[in-house]
Amino acid sequence: MPVFFNYDSRLLEAGTPILSPESRVARYADGIFETIRVHQGKMPLWDRHFDRLLRGLQALKLSLPAHLGKDQLAAEILKLADRNRHLPHARIRLTMFRGDGGLYDPVSPIAHYTIQSWALPDYYRTINQNGLALCVYDRHRKMADGLAALKTNNALLYVLAALHAKELQCNEALVLNHRGSIADASIANLFWFEGTQVYTTPLEDGPVAGVMREALSDIARDSGRPVLEKSIDQLALETADGIFLTNALYGLRWVGSLGSARFRPGPPMAFYEQWISRIFP
Repeated sequence: MPVFFNYDSRLLEAGTPILSPESRVARYADGIFETIRVHQGKMPLWDRHFDRLLRGLQALKLSLPAHLGKDQLAAEILKLADRNRHLPHARIRLTMFRGDGGLYDPVSPIAHYTIQSWALPDYYRTINQNGLALCVYDRHRKMADGLAALKTNNALLYVLAALHAKELQCNEALVLNHRGSIADASIANLFWFEGTQVYTTPLEDGPVAGVMREALSDIARDSGRPVLEKSIDQLALETADGIFLTNALYGLRWVGSLGSARFRPGPPMAFYEQWISRIFP
C-alpha cells in the first residue's frame, strides 16, 4: 500500500520530489516544525501545538496561507493519517517553510507546508520499564536567546547531541546553554525531583518550549502542586531524587542514570500515573 504526504493541501505519494535547488528550507533551514501525537484518533495537545506554531511563524516573519486555519489544518492532518491507515495512534510531522526565491532576504512571507504520518508503536503508550541512560553533550552549546524556544528546522545542535549519545551508547544527551547550564535534551524537556518538589529548566536557559512541558506544568499548578523553574548544571542534577524527560510523543520517560549517578523510578512513575493519564486517557 502506498504511503502519502500532504504538500500544501495536496496528497502526494511518498518520495515525490517537492524541493528545488532554490529551496530556502534546504539552504537556510528557513522554517519551523511540530511533532504531534494522534491518540485514539484525536490530537489532545493540538491547541498548544497550534499556538506554538503561530508564535514560531510570527518570530520568523512567516504567515499561514489564507485558507488555512486551526480547524482546517487539523482536518488535513487526520485525513492524511487515515489515508495512510495510521490511525488510531500516529506520529505526525508538520513542517512549515518559506518558499523559494531571494538570497537572505525572502520574496514572500507565505508559508508552504508538508504533513507526514507514521503509525505510533505500542511502547509509546506506556512508561518505560528500564530507566534511560543520560549523557551530556558539551562540544557545542545552545545560545539561550529569542530563537531557543522555537522548534526551527535548524536542529543541527540536537542532531549532534543525538549522535553523541549514540556513540556513548546512551539513550539521550543533555544539551547545555552558553552559560553551561542544562537547557534540555536532544528530543525532550528535562524535569527533576528535589524531595517531593518537581523542577524544570526555565525558558531563559534555552530549552525548546515543549507542549508537554507546558501541559504538565499547567495541570500540576491547577492541582495545587506547581512545577518550579530553576537553572541546573550536571553536578547538581546528579544529586536529584529523580529525573524524567518529556515530549509530545511519549509523554514521560524516567531516567535511571547520569554519569555515575543512579536514580529511582518511584517519583517519576507516580507523576506519570497521576498526570499523563489526564492528557492521554
